[in-house]
Amino acid sequence: MSKESLFGFLFLVGLSVGALSYFESSMAVRFFIGLAFGFSLVRASIGFAGSVNKLYRAHSATVAKTIIWIFIVTSIFMAFLMNGHESSYKLSIYPINLGLMLGGIMFGFGMAMSSCCATGSLTDLSSGFSRAAVTIFFFCFGVFLGFSTQANAPFVKESFISSETGLLSKGGVFLPDYFRFDGFNGYLGAVLTTVVLGLLAIKVAEYFDKTEQESSQGKEELDLFEKVFVKAWKMYVSVFIISSLFAFLFYFSHKGWGASSALGIWFGKFTMLFGVDAQMLSAFTSKKSELFMNPLTSHATSVQNIGIILGAVVALMIAGMFSKKFIAGLKITPKGAMTFAFGGFIMGVGTRLSNGCNVGALYTPIAEFSLSGWIYLVFVVMGGVLGNMFVKRFISPTCSVV
Repeated sequence: MSKESLFGFLFLVGLSVGALSYFESSMAVRFFIGLAFGFSLVRASIGFAGSVNKLYRAHSATVAKTIIWIFIVTSIFMAFLMNGHESSYKLSIYPINLGLMLGGIMFGFGMAMSSCCATGSLTDLSSGFSRAAVTIFFFCFGVFLGFSTQANAPFVKESFISSETGLLSKGGVFLPDYFRFDGFNGYLGAVLTTVVLGLLAIKVAEYFDKTEQESSQGKEELDLFEKVFVKAWKMYVSVFIISSLFAFLFYFSHKGWGASSALGIWFGKFTMLFGVDAQMLSAFTSKKSELFMNPLTSHATSVQNIGIILGAVVALMIAGMFSKKFIAGLKITPKGAMTFAFGGFIMGVGTRLSNGCNVGALYTPIAEFSLSGWIYLVFVVMGGVLGNMFVKRFISPTCSVV
């Protein structure tokens, strides 16, 4: 174990003690959930943006397949938690409309430009600081500007089609509504539908996979420390841990995973440093003024996002990779900065049209059986392909702008 690994464990202990001392119990739990998500995403070596970017750039479907399996397994967990109790939870059943489609394309395009998404930019602060920092700032700006459109535009609020439960939410289709005859309140049919759609998505990803499968022969034996803290986790480990974390978050907070809305609040708080009043921010964004007046440490999603950032730092420290990756990630070119700024901004605006990012509009709705998540998947992939084509044609033939 290196000195950096030891420092990583000490840093984790310090964070834990600090969180337990500073936060009240429920907020401390949200911090630790974020910490676990950040740690797990780094150890799993996956990102939502990477699932599309790696498929296009390297013709590798590994990340995409892992993400889809996470969707499938999480939906099974959700069926057990929600069956007969959906009214107890704040479900992410979102409208199916032009905003969802346009937002998906914009988000996919932006994540190709920035090589990360909302949650990915948080974890990437530890390994690609300059790129992630520029992306996050302009992502926050885009979310902030899009708040009013999200709250008031009919093309974002009204749904082309809605089921019974969807009508009780924001509009949209809740898959169990169409399978109430299955003897399991519709959840058996909803899970089977999710499995079928997931396997279909995996087959499509495999069609574009041109990589050769790795052979298990000749690989060096790893000790337990290296398996857990250094080398990327196996797919089944990543799927189980991230799905379990989502299920725990859902059980604890009574709602799914979200990340991007908090970033718009962060930008609003930033403008207050220059004299902007909370009431003005409320009028502009159609958000409650308390969101801007209260400290970020009282906002659960913000605390969870901070946990994600620090969880990624801990993961790299313990693996002994933080210093090297952080220093390398400081390098940025003017061309790269402009590219990441545009990518972050267009992603931020896109989240307001689709009611979330890859976490809030994709993962959570799919896990909670909202048809909107699968439709968003189609359009975010379309946007990702278009974005990668644009980057390759006009910015960098190797899709690298750092």
